[in-house]
Amino acid sequence: MDTAETTYSFLSNSTEIPRGSMAVRVAAQLRGAIIDLRLPPGTMLDKSQICARLGVSRSPVAEAFARLESEGLLDILPQRGTVVSFLSLAAIKEYIFIRKALEGETVRMLASRRPPDLIDRLEANVAAQRESARNEDRETFHRLDLQFHEELLGALDYRRMKAVVDTARNNLDRARQMTNTIRRITLGIEEHADIVAAIRAAKAERAVSAMHNHLDGMISETEVLAARHPELFVPHPAGRSADQSGIIRDLATIRRVPST
Repeated sequence: MDTAETTYSFLSNSTEIPRGSMAVRVAAQLRGAIIDLRLPPGTMLDKSQICARLGVSRSPVAEAFARLESEGLLDILPQRGTVVSFLSLAAIKEYIFIRKALEGETVRMLASRRPPDLIDRLEANVAAQRESARNEDRETFHRLDLQFHEELLGALDYRRMKAVVDTARNNLDRARQMTNTIRRITLGIEEHADIVAAIRAAKAERAVSAMHNHLDGMISETEVLAARHPELFVPHPAGRSADQSGIIRDLATIRRVPST
């Protein structure tokens, strides 16, 4: 099979793709592939091949690249091309700082309001997370985890804040793909439960502390990942693709980690 066809096999111009401008749709598909490491750090993107795969002109693809560059997921290198950004420990710590500040204040406000419908939905979400962990279903857990945080942010209806958090989370999720063992998932679920319990009890400071503790867990995990896979992180020769075989081996190891 042609290498280009394999590299971009996830791209589709199907009507099932969420509606929006073509640039938005291209960006959404590339973003998803970058976050779940189908396009690992260091992968050079070929605009012509992407255009051919989707049957579109260069303009929407260029716009999609610019969107993803602004989100920190791509680097556009003059005269060289476009490359999937390498991970950065410094950037990850900054994104965690941003999330702690914004999501910490979010749960503080929610603890003072204690919206009963929201709390019920969060508790149901945590129960579903526990079920996904028992089944070792990482895909379902990831969807529920995203939904949990979106429920919190959506309760305030601060759209600009949510956009900032979304950008931070997208960058962090690339590292999380490599660190989400069943053991870590189980710990994260209990951290979610602590957040909800604090909101229900109207304990604002406890809710903030629980959220901070939950987000801080990523730092030490990412430092371990950086030591194990330095090829995924900067400094690294720009435009040189990361070793995908090592990534695949580690993901296979993660899937074998027992839940006890």
